[in-house]
Amino acid sequence: MHNRKLTHITWFMVMIFIFNYLAASCLHYFLSHAPQAYQINTSSFKQLADDLLAHAPIYAITIMTYFLIFGLFVSLLILSELFIHQQLSWQTFLSAVKRPKLYGFVLALIIILLPLNELGLKIPVANYMTIPQTFVAMIANPFILTGLSLLYVLILFFVLRLKHIPYYIIIKGIKQESLIKKSWQATQKSAWHHFRQFGFIFVKIAFAFALLSGIQFLIDIANHRNWSVFTTNLFTSLLAGVLYFYTAMILYLFLSNPDQERQVLPHQKYVYITHIRAVLFLIIIGFSTIYLSGKQLKVTHQNYLVIAHMGISSKSDIPNTIDNLKKVHATHPDYVEIDIQKTKDGQYVLSHDPAIKNKNDKTYQISDYSWDQLKDITFLHENQKTTLSNFKDYLLLANELKQKLLVEVKFSQTVSNKELKAFSEDFGQLLAENKAQLQSLNQNSLVRIDQFLDNDLGLLSPIQNDVNQSKLSQFYAIESSSLTQKTITQATSVNKSIYAWTVNSHKEIQTTYAIGVTGFITDYPAKTRQYLANISDRPHYALVPTGTLLLKRSDF
Repeated sequence: MHNRKLTHITWFMVMIFIFNYLAASCLHYFLSHAPQAYQINTSSFKQLADDLLAHAPIYAITIMTYFLIFGLFVSLLILSELFIHQQLSWQTFLSAVKRPKLYGFVLALIIILLPLNELGLKIPVANYMTIPQTFVAMIANPFILTGLSLLYVLILFFVLRLKHIPYYIIIKGIKQESLIKKSWQATQKSAWHHFRQFGFIFVKIAFAFALLSGIQFLIDIANHRNWSVFTTNLFTSLLAGVLYFYTAMILYLFLSNPDQERQVLPHQKYVYITHIRAVLFLIIIGFSTIYLSGKQLKVTHQNYLVIAHMGISSKSDIPNTIDNLKKVHATHPDYVEIDIQKTKDGQYVLSHDPAIKNKNDKTYQISDYSWDQLKDITFLHENQKTTLSNFKDYLLLANELKQKLLVEVKFSQTVSNKELKAFSEDFGQLLAENKAQLQSLNQNSLVRIDQFLDNDLGLLSPIQNDVNQSKLSQFYAIESSSLTQKTITQATSVNKSIYAWTVNSHKEIQTTYAIGVTGFITDYPAKTRQYLANISDRPHYALVPTGTLLLKRSDF
């Protein structure tokens, strides 16, 4: 790599890390003054509106902070562009800051590059637009993913053809000309070169992860857990630095000079100090981001719970049905997790979704129909016919089998205290008989139902949640892609458990076990228990760096 270019990318990498850290710290400060979700009164729309209005100032400040962070990122790009092209001055900076087209281009670029942050890159602002993996799993069909991937590749190629727009706005100060046309013409000969360069970046990232994972596999064979944890932390830090470096390299593509692309740069001998400096900063940033974000592992050898997700023993089973209860019970899960919805007449049925469709494609909103109207409706799940199961019948059979349940109650956002009391009166004794646990996304409803039930309650969240000493939650059920060692450490310090969902692959199980998760909510309880027995017996950390950094949300 040309030494001047490497120097620019190195310093750009440092600036991106500093920006991400300061932006995250600023946001966390303001969010810490906002009320926790479970403290917001959702018993009625009026109470909800009153609560939101009462805290309107802090919400307004937080929203303004997001806009400020975006504006500062645009300013960072402007300063970097001016510095790279040796035109840094207060006047040129102020001139560029006033260009709305630049803000529009950067916003579009952030949105387009968002999937790359999902793959581990550290593009600023995009950090706050990440997508929970639960939602990504909804489009996990291979044909859909292939089609979307090809479409995304075409979009990236198109975006690379427009990569000189910042240069024309900031350096050239062009206002009236067609920036799209001008950039398209300037990249006519270099487009494929930069597209290949873009692709090689991900080949190099994949090679780095594969190489260090292979070395970690060999270290694990020595069966010395302390050394395995140490090298896993070391490799994770190095790979975090690699991701920052290539993030800077990708963004640098959009700060280049179109005139230089038509020139052949003179050959230079390597100046090793430039490369040593780049590696040094990469290492410092890698270790800093792992330490500050709480991703460094500790030596763990904990007890664990295996929880059957949606009452199934494998993906081929129909979820949330009483017919599968004996089958999943035979796999010996510690808990069977199910989802329940309320019918119009106050009954509860097992269903993950609030509506079902019959074989004629007619939709039935569960809350709009009575149990008598719903019980005979046949609907399809993955081309298998099934009917809704009654919660009380399921609960009775589970108690007969001595099978503990983890019940996700799909309370509406405005569930009343009267409804919560009725639920407790109908099911409280049955739930207490085998010490069932309850969880819900509607955290406020758990605060209120706690006065009627003695069961363990847990807050369910697809994103990171604050872990505190509140007597309300005995456990936190958090999507695995949001979890870090810091979360587990916080939970341990206040005697709370963390359940991770949904963990199926060896990478997910390795990673969540390595950080000390207590409960593993899985679609394959028998296989998961067997694999957990293996990795608790001897070190398995080869996939942990990948599981810690890729497809994981992180502020910085």
